[in-house]
Amino acid sequence: MNFQELVNEVILITKRPDLKTRIESAVRAATLKAHHSDYYYKDLHELPVAFTEPFILQSFLPTDVAPNFRKIKYLRLWNGDIQGDVGQFLTPIQIENSLDSYNYIKTNVYYMAGQLIQMRGTCALDKVLFGCYLHPVVTPETAFDSWIAVEMPYVIIYEASRVIFKSISFTEQANEYGQLTAEQYSELKLSYVDDVPLT
Repeated sequence: MNFQELVNEVILITKRPDLKTRIESAVRAATLKAHHSDYYYKDLHELPVAFTEPFILQSFLPTDVAPNFRKIKYLRLWNGDIQGDVGQFLTPIQIENSLDSYNYIKTNVYYMAGQLIQMRGTCALDKVLFGCYLHPVVTPETAFDSWIAVEMPYVIIYEASRVIFKSISFTEQANEYGQLTAEQYSELKLSYVDDVPLT
């Protein structure tokens, strides 16, 4: 469903067309909440990052690569040629853990420092593949973009309806739609959380 269809469904359930602006806000909040309820494989995107000059130490602002960046999943070495040959994954570390057991600086690692992703390679890095989770686009009308709204819209509809019922003190209906929302979340996680084991 698109944004307006979601809003219309919530109006139909709550029978409160007079609260349209509040319902639109509830739909946007419910969409974000649905996507943030787990790390869904459909929110994971892989993007190339090329640096102007190769250096052993590199950094970039993830929102420059993906404006709706949510969280990093991985960084992988990449030569960026037509075959798209990829190398090893960089290892995530905490900055406090940047030395190995011999007191040498770890290489082929990355960490977040403030808003930047910092990387240190064993050789000069000029290109990497950046795997990250993205926020949905919740601005209304044409820019609205949520795969959950398309594939499992009632996660959003029931949650937005619950919020509206709660805001107008219809506690019984809010509790009922809270239960329905929980059932929808269970189905969402069963269907879209990657359960492929790491080997």
